[in-house]
Parts: sequence; structure tokens; C-alpha cells
Amino acid sequence: MSAEHVYRIATTGWLHCHGHQVEEVPAWPRLTHSALVVLDLDDVFTDVWRFEGKSEYAAALIEKRVRTEGLVEGAAHIVVHRLVKLPRGFQAFFSAISLELWQRCTQWAQEQADHCLVMMATGLLCHNVGTDQARVMLSQRRLMCFAQTEAGMVFGATQALGSGPAAMASAAKVLTANHNALLTRLGPEAVEWGVLWSTQTSDSDTCLEAVRSVLGGAPLAMPDQELVLAGERVHTVLPALAREAAGRHALNPSLERVAWRAERWVAPITVVTALVGLVLAIVGVMVGQMAEQQRTAGLNQRSELTALQDRIQAVATVEAPLKLLPVAEFSRAMDDGARHDPVAFLALLKAASGRDIHIQRVRLEAAVGQARSRAFRVDGVVAPGASTAVTRWVSQMVAAGWTLKAVDPTYPVPGAFSYELVAAATASGNVKP
Repeated sequence: MSAEHVYRIATTGWLHCHGHQVEEVPAWPRLTHSALVVLDLDDVFTDVWRFEGKSEYAAALIEKRVRTEGLVEGAAHIVVHRLVKLPRGFQAFFSAISLELWQRCTQWAQEQADHCLVMMATGLLCHNVGTDQARVMLSQRRLMCFAQTEAGMVFGATQALGSGPAAMASAAKVLTANHNALLTRLGPEAVEWGVLWSTQTSDSDTCLEAVRSVLGGAPLAMPDQELVLAGERVHTVLPALAREAAGRHALNPSLERVAWRAERWVAPITVVTALVGLVLAIVGVMVGQMAEQQRTAGLNQRSELTALQDRIQAVATVEAPLKLLPVAEFSRAMDDGARHDPVAFLALLKAASGRDIHIQRVRLEAAVGQARSRAFRVDGVVAPGASTAVTRWVSQMVAAGWTLKAVDPTYPVPGAFSYELVAAATASGNVKP
């Protein structure tokens, strides 16, 4: 059900549609609500014309031709419903309405207390009709057709000249015959059918059957609404189509159209804003709970760390008993002996020396002064021409975990060398078995 107030201005009078009810109202009423007003007049000239030149002058070119050909009595106002640019020109789908009626409509709409958008039935006819599509609509006793293809736009309309069903059938036959080739090529999937306004169900059935016979199938039915007028049921697409097309085909200034559209978005935006606010509130609560959990976990970890530090401090401040000092000294002596095992050290020297180096003497030096590290002094002689053997020997001893320091040779003979070797760590080959 539409909440909009839709007014249909026809030659026979004014109709007010709201909800499921329709009522006749006096012309030019004073409105207390927003409204959509549709001009559905039989005496408005509508057509599709092609011009050469710039499309910016479309309204002026059409008005001049309408006035020259006398298609409208008196001055006319041109409403361009759709304009398509073509090579070397353009094509316009337009309506020529009496200037006096146009001025009265616009003035009346501006005098209303709320939004009042005015549009024309022919504007609704072409609304959202795409390329290679067509729409056929019945408005009272007038059958209209609008189509657009790659070649351009096509419009046709016929008026039933009598009040009986035969007159309506004749009008439908004329329209479908005039556009037979186009409608047949488009097919039922590309043609829409709708009743803009009709109080005679038989008229709608007659026109629909004529269109179906040309298409070879049922066209797409536009969504309609059932209204009640003076006890009679009327099926019409007018309220829904007017509401859908108002933003684009209303003849009001653009600012009024924007204001009307913005007002329609207030309720949805309010709902969306409320939902977003609710979601943000829930997320905020969840984040707060997570932050509280993290804070509690941090405090617990800090307490555990403090307790651990206290235990470490307590252990660090404990002094060793005096009875254990001799044992500790003995342990250090044992470790020192293990680190300077002569047997293991000699085995390492033998493996590293090879055939080019002759070890003459190995001596364990005593610790000097405050230094607790002891060193082996190694005296040796390298074979003539094998000086690189010393470099290789030094590298192997370093790799085995010893720090070497060259000293003056003990024996002044060619190829003599002397080194002090200090165990940097528990070197391989110098641990007692």
C-alpha cells in the first residue's frame, strides 16, 4: 500500500489516490500534505521528433515547430521527457502543454505548504525504458506505446472514438498495426504492459489481447495496485509508477525534487542509524569486557613476576656456608685440571702437527699474579719450505677451542716457533677421559 498522496489531473476532473481509496476532489485544492500530481490529459500533443543541431536548443526548436504547425492553441510550454543524441543532431520525446495550464500548475504547486511534485503521464510512459525495450500503457480510452532501439525512439498513441468495446478494439488494432514490425522484433520479453488508469476491465483485456497477438506471447506485466473508487475496483500502476519516477520526471525545480527525495530517505536513514548505533554499543561493551579481561590478566602476570623476582632476590642473597668453601675450592681445582689435561692436549697436538711440524717441548705454565688462567707453552720447529703448516696448525688449534699467543722461540734455530695456548672454554681434546 502506498503512503503517498497521488493526484491524477484528467480532462474529466481530479482524482485523489491514497492507500487503497480513490475519491474525486475539486480542481486546484489546498493541500496539507506532500503530493505527487500527474497530468493525464487527452489534448496534450506528444511525439518524437528529430532535429539537426545542438541538443541544448531542443525546447526552443520544438516550440517553434509546434507554433508554426499550429499543433497547440495559443502559446505552448515544451516538456522534454527524453533526449537522445544522434549523428549530426538529436531526437526528442516531448509533450507540448498549454502555457496557461503550465503556469497555473507550477504556481499552484509552489503555493502548497508541503512538497508537491508535478509530472506528466507521458513522462511515466518512458520511465526506465531501456534500449531495445518498449512499454504499452492504457490511460482511460487512450492507448500509448513508447520504444527505444539503437536507431532511436518511437512513440505512438490512439484514442478510442466511441464508448463501446468495439471502439477500444479498433484503437488497439490501429496502434499494434502501426508498430507491428517493431513489437514483433522485440518480443514479449522486452515489452511491458500496464494500465495507468481505466475503470473498464474490458478495455484493459481488449488492449492486452491485441498486444499479445502481435508479440506472440504475454508481455511483462507492470506491478499494479487495486484501488476502490465509488464502490468500483480499479487496477492501476499510477501510484507505484509516479512514486518511482518522481525524482527524475517531476517538472519542479531540481532543488524541490532533491528535497522531496531527501524527505523520503529520513525514515530509512533513521532506522539504519539506530541499527548502527546498536551495533556500535554492543561492540563497545564487548571491547570493554575484553579490555577488562586483559587488564586482569596483566595484573595477575605482574603479581607472578613480582613473586618470582622476590624469590630470585632471596636466593641471590644467601651466603654459602663456611664449611662448603674448601669443597668449592677443590671443585675449581678439579675443573682446572680437567681443562688442562696434558695427555689429551698432547694427543690434540699430535693430530694437528702432521709431518711438517716437530713439537720439541710442551710445558704447563703456572698462573701469574691475579690471573687464574693457566696456559700451555708449545715449542716447535717447522720443516723448511713448509711455513704454511704453522698457519694450518694454528687454525686447527683455534678451531679446537684454544686461544694462541705467539712468544719468542726458545730455540734459535731455523723454523723455530713458540706459542702460549689458553683454553677459551672446555676445548675438545683436553678433557680427561
